[in-house]
Amino acid sequence: MTIVAILLAFGLSHLVKELADFRQRGWLSPFVRWCNDKLSMLPGWPGITSFLIMLAVPLLAVALGSLIFEGLLGRNLGGFLFATLVLLYCFGPRDLDVDVSNVVNADTDAEHDQAAAELAGQDLPEEPDARAGLMTETVFVQALRRWFAIIFWFAVLGVIGAMLYRLADWLVGDRLPLADRQRQRFWRLREVMEWPVAQLMTLGLAIAADFDSVFSAWKQYHNEQGHNLFEGDNGFLKAAARRIVLTGRAAQDGFADQLKGPDSCLRQAMDLVWRVLGVWLTLLALMLLVGWIS
Repeated sequence: MTIVAILLAFGLSHLVKELADFRQRGWLSPFVRWCNDKLSMLPGWPGITSFLIMLAVPLLAVALGSLIFEGLLGRNLGGFLFATLVLLYCFGPRDLDVDVSNVVNADTDAEHDQAAAELAGQDLPEEPDARAGLMTETVFVQALRRWFAIIFWFAVLGVIGAMLYRLADWLVGDRLPLADRQRQRFWRLREVMEWPVAQLMTLGLAIAADFDSVFSAWKQYHNEQGHNLFEGDNGFLKAAARRIVLTGRAAQDGFADQLKGPDSCLRQAMDLVWRVLGVWLTLLALMLLVGWIS
């Protein structure tokens, strides 16, 4: 059920672009504001208490929804349909290759730069190499947050895991009425949940592209940062992606040499993401065959 739900939800997300309208999170800001207004007298607020409550209430709603679907439709069918709905809700907010296509196929330079800046979430540097590096990193980070983290935590913890990561990602948003202390806790949760995903994405990139280059970039990053394997951010994934794309390794592999033009780095990064996704799905299929997942 796990891999079938992932494939179905991912396929629908990719083919039915209107599903982006399904991923509404307008309820989150009023919920956070209500919690801070009505529950601020609880001990430990805005520390660990608010952190737990703001996560627990939506997760309990997901657990209740799962029970309702399974009660109405049976454990197998109901659980499968509800898992697919949760994945459809958690993927995104939009399909990544759509946003990449908006950059690549922009009609004017102004539209191109605007689409690229929206994808990157910041102004673009003027220097071409810096811009290429930023866009390469952006594709991989966005792939992690839109797709891979959801797939990983769904495979590990089911619908609760997928929703927990998506909540952690949403709750670091600047537009939510959260205190800095609260936002910092959610940011740390997202960082912790992303760490194993980024490691596995880096491994997938090594398998899908050039193992020696990826391992060299991964090792160099950790040596330069001066921390051990389990500390720091997920910059090793960005470093590996930059190494593969900017050194031309991606263009030497398969049909990626056809991905030329002014946005060649962006195209090659997206091609690599698709290949890493293929590695992941293959491994999930093997895990299904040996009975490690259901």
